[in-house]
Amino acid sequence: MTSAISASLDRYFHITERGSTITTEIRAGISSFLTMSYVILVNPQMMSLTSLPSSSSVLSTCLSSSLASLLVGLIGNLPFGLAPGMGLTAYLVYGLVLADVMTLKMSMTACFISGILMGLFALTGVSRVVMGIVPMSVKLAIVVGMGILVSMIGMVSVGLVVGNEKTLVGLGDLTNVDLIISLFGLVLIGSLVYHNIKGGILIGITILTTIFWFLDDSFPEKILEFPKMETQISDFVDLNYVLDPNHLKVMLPAISSFVFIGIFDVSGVMFGLSALADLMNEDGTIPGSLWGFLASAAGTILASLTGCTPIIVTVECAAGIKEGGRTGLTAVTVGILFLVSIFLAPLLGSVPKGATAPVLMLVGSMMMSESKNINWDDMASAIPAFLTVVMMPLTYSITNGIVFGLVSAFCFYFTTGKFFGDLRRWVRGIEEREQGYDEESQSLTGKGLKKTNSFVGENGTVVRRPSFLLSEGDIEKIDMQEKNFGGGKSGGGGGKGGYGSVVIS
Repeated sequence: MTSAISASLDRYFHITERGSTITTEIRAGISSFLTMSYVILVNPQMMSLTSLPSSSSVLSTCLSSSLASLLVGLIGNLPFGLAPGMGLTAYLVYGLVLADVMTLKMSMTACFISGILMGLFALTGVSRVVMGIVPMSVKLAIVVGMGILVSMIGMVSVGLVVGNEKTLVGLGDLTNVDLIISLFGLVLIGSLVYHNIKGGILIGITILTTIFWFLDDSFPEKILEFPKMETQISDFVDLNYVLDPNHLKVMLPAISSFVFIGIFDVSGVMFGLSALADLMNEDGTIPGSLWGFLASAAGTILASLTGCTPIIVTVECAAGIKEGGRTGLTAVTVGILFLVSIFLAPLLGSVPKGATAPVLMLVGSMMMSESKNINWDDMASAIPAFLTVVMMPLTYSITNGIVFGLVSAFCFYFTTGKFFGDLRRWVRGIEEREQGYDEESQSLTGKGLKKTNSFVGENGTVVRRPSFLLSEGDIEKIDMQEKNFGGGKSGGGGGKGGYGSVVIS
């Protein structure tokens, strides 16, 4: 019976095909969950500032995170855990509600609409277009920037990096016992990973948690706690806000922010995690990426209806990928643990930050490796990549880094003349297609034919006109071939005006 279940799981998730095992996937899911489980307490604590009952927010956080993680795992077969984005939570709490820009119900309604729009954008391909237009240098820089940001989150959480009035940031107190233990944990977990110890990250987190519990005498007083939902859907969502012109002018900016931040966050994090897990196709696409967006959208809709902020793919689940997670079983494990955590919130909340911070630093160091693939000698690539990398940790936002990288890359697209080169090739491509159409209609039937970017030589060989996406060098080479083979010279047995066996694709 057990072997049959294992075989079914292996076939469904393609576990062996991706070079993993069921045990590794489950262990990776546990590692991801432990690293991202802090949201179970942090997110409700932040939401409580809006007068939302903490118990309701805990339940909402767990349910929406579980739904999204299960969807991306069961259908998308990706090893990504999803949970509320802390940046989005901060935006809602501090930028909207506490700033008296919007009420909590208006903010939640904006989240609800944004979830629907994210789903529609994913189904219509808008999200895929957003991912496709991001230059490769910026994509690589996203990975590096996320790595530095993740490391900084871990360093700040244990006091290794602290605020400084004169220099903005500074070095923390290295005599602090908790900090020393965390740094010891970094060496411990790094050594376990170096020696390829299975479950090294999970072992390290367990050892550090036990040490902290003993030293601080902070063993959890209780393990189980039944959840309480003290609110209802009508407390959060009211579509009349969208229909009222007086409220719409306030709602639209919030909805737009949630939608586009969500798309940038999800696409950027998915790219970074897929690169870390070596899951990308040769053309840079990510198999199952559609369900990353749809899962985020579904989770966001449920979250907004129950009292939680938008759900995104979390960068913290890189810990599970480093542990070996390569399939959706990792995400399913995360989803199940979120469901269980509804009852185990006291236990999970007692895992100290000092035990998970070393994992964030380790993952950050791993993600830095992508920097070697960035062309730092080309300023049109280097500056957008640089801005992407540095703006993430300096502004504590993945989205800010992506925006600065994209805007600067767009500017360089014009200032370097690449736009005009592409425009010239595009116009040239149109002219060549029209010329090919004229040749077809005159030499074959004399009748009007459907325009195409292909034409037929005298010997019946189909020849495809070059795409405007080709480089100028490629086009010159093709033109030379056409001249040699079709300009009255003999070429590969072709007669006068023919193209012989030359096929351009």
